[in-house]
Amino acid sequence: MFSKEIAQNKILQWAFGSLLLSYYITFSGYFYSGTMTQSAYDSFRTVCRPWFQSCEQWILLEQLPYGYSQPTLYMLFFGLMLWVVYLIYKKEWREAQLSLIPLFAWHFFTTFFGTDLLLGNYDYYIIIFAIVLLFLPHKEFFLKLGLVLFYVLSTVSKISPAWIEGGYFTAMYTGLPFFPDWSIPLFTNLVIVAEMVLAWFLLSPNKFLQRTALVFFAAFHFYSSILVGYHYPTIVFAMILVMFGPWYRYTAPPFDTKSLPGWGLIILLILAQLSPKFIEGDEKLTMEGNKNGLYMFEANHQCISQAVVYGKNGETENIDMVSESARRRCDPYRDWFRLTRLCAAMSDINRISFTFDHSLNGGPFYRIVDTNNICALTYKAIGHNDWIHTENEAEIVGYPVKNHYR
Repeated sequence: MFSKEIAQNKILQWAFGSLLLSYYITFSGYFYSGTMTQSAYDSFRTVCRPWFQSCEQWILLEQLPYGYSQPTLYMLFFGLMLWVVYLIYKKEWREAQLSLIPLFAWHFFTTFFGTDLLLGNYDYYIIIFAIVLLFLPHKEFFLKLGLVLFYVLSTVSKISPAWIEGGYFTAMYTGLPFFPDWSIPLFTNLVIVAEMVLAWFLLSPNKFLQRTALVFFAAFHFYSSILVGYHYPTIVFAMILVMFGPWYRYTAPPFDTKSLPGWGLIILLILAQLSPKFIEGDEKLTMEGNKNGLYMFEANHQCISQAVVYGKNGETENIDMVSESARRRCDPYRDWFRLTRLCAAMSDINRISFTFDHSLNGGPFYRIVDTNNICALTYKAIGHNDWIHTENEAEIVGYPVKNHYR
């Protein structure tokens, strides 16, 4: 637990408070969400994670008006958060760490083994913050390095036409807030360079360089909040201010044996972010492995899916879907999951034909799925699924109009 580090370090104490705030704002959203409930699963609204497609055996909660178990659980968590606040006030850091473990465990389970519909980039941040603060030595250094690495790794998904050419924003009716379309590539490339290079200066012993980087990222987060809202900056920027703000001090990299778990965590982050690059095709188009790492603003998505349900009595029913915003990741896995569950649940279904058309950044619609019977297909969480066509295989079937962010 290494609670002495927190007890002797004001920066880590504030970081611990920032982590508690992250759980509060995240669980506030979970409280009102019905996507991880038994009724959501039974009505084909929820989707399990690709590597845990049998999550229904763990979805035991129910939301109002169907039951009280979910709000009861989150009120218990709320009480636990208040208890942690009291322990922080009493400066009983070991007890505070132990009391936070149930929140960490539930959030970890929900992120990796619960519904795919609750996942956000910020969940990965929270998990890394918690692992470092609860379990690892050299907490201050690895929190700082983790924050910088998140910036750097996010550029892996940004090195694409969405950001190099500015296609993410030029493909939207509203463009980039307050700036003309011609300037969009200038700003998007500035962000790429800043996250790839300037972020490292947050760790600098040179006060001018360190403060310059901090001011840039402060401006970046306030500006981007126009689009993303309060949730993301509350989790990320609060921790940035704690680690790199008024109390900042240079922290030398540790290389003793106690630092090995921390370096192992850093290597794991890098491998997770790079893993989609080892899967055939553009992960932003096929969405295979896309959520293994950071994926915020990786592409402006538009999609159209069409399913035809063929009953054994000869009747048919159409199920059509059109994406409503650039933020909706057009993942054929979600449709596959819902439709194959429908096949399994309804004995009167003979087969379901399915097409899925996907456009990135205002480019052409590629028909990445075209099958006569999606019920007969399986989905691999690791590697490429042959029934999902890559950009080199898929047929172009049309072109989109401009998109909306929300």
